[in-house]
Amino acid sequence: MNPARIDRALAILGYLAEHQEGSTLKRLSEDLGLPMSSAHDLLQTLVGLDAVKMLGQRTYGLGPRAVVLALSIVDSVDLRHVSQPYLAELCEEINENTYLAVRSGAGVVYADRHEAGQTLSVVMKLGGQRPLHGSSVGKLMAAHNPDLEQRVLQAARLEQFTPRTLVDRGELLEEFSAIRTRSYSVSDGESVEGILGLATPIVDAAGTVNAAVHVSAPRGRLSADRLPFVVAAMSRAAAQISRQLGAAEDSVPTRDIDEVRAFEERRRGSE
Repeated sequence: MNPARIDRALAILGYLAEHQEGSTLKRLSEDLGLPMSSAHDLLQTLVGLDAVKMLGQRTYGLGPRAVVLALSIVDSVDLRHVSQPYLAELCEEINENTYLAVRSGAGVVYADRHEAGQTLSVVMKLGGQRPLHGSSVGKLMAAHNPDLEQRVLQAARLEQFTPRTLVDRGELLEEFSAIRTRSYSVSDGESVEGILGLATPIVDAAGTVNAAVHVSAPRGRLSADRLPFVVAAMSRAAAQISRQLGAAEDSVPTRDIDEVRAFEERRRGSE
C-alpha cells in the first residue's frame, strides 16, 4: 500500500473514531473529500482487517482491531500504568468518573477510566476519539499543539454537535488562547447537551502536552461552587503524573481553588 493510500485509510479511521454513531459511505467520502469509489475500496479493505465494521446495511463504524491498536500504543509508553494511582485517588476525592485522554495521531482518545459510585454518571467509551473543537480534551490538546490547532482552524467543515458547539474560527482561536492561560479546558454542553467536561494537561519530559486528565458529569453536579474544587484536584493529579513522566517543575501548570474560581467568573461572564 502506497503512502497516499495509507494516509487515506488513517483519515477514514480517524473520521469514524469521531463519529461513533457510524457513517454512510456517501457522507464519509464527502466530508473527507474522497472519491466514492476510493472510499468504498478502502472501507472494504479495512472491514476485512476488522479495523472497520458494518453497523447496519449501509453504515460503517470503528472495528475492534482499531480500538485494540490504539490502546496498545498507549501501553507502549506506560502512561496508563503511571497515571492509574493518581486517577484512582482523584476519582475517590471528587466522586466522579476520571479518565486518561491521550493524543493519537491527529486526534484524542480515552485510554483509561476509573468509575465512581454515582447513580447517574457519564461513561465514555475507551478508545473512542473525541472532536478537537467540541470536547474539553480535544480543545485542550489543540490549544497546546500548534499542528492540531491549525487542523481545527483550517478544517473545511466543523460538525455542530449541539447549539453550544464552537464552530466559528475566531471564537475557537480565542478559546484556545484562553485555555493556555487558564491551564484547563471546559466543554459546557458542546458535545452532549447537559454534560459538562473538564480537562487538565499532562506534560511529558519534552515539555509537550500529549495527554490529559478528564472528568465529565451532568452540569448540575459541576455547579459554580463545586467546579473550582474539582478542577483544582484535577490540576494536582495532572501535575503529579507529569512529574512522574519527568516533566520539569516549571513546565507543569497547577491551579488552586481561588485561581479557578477567578477564571470561572471571567469565563461565565463572557458567555
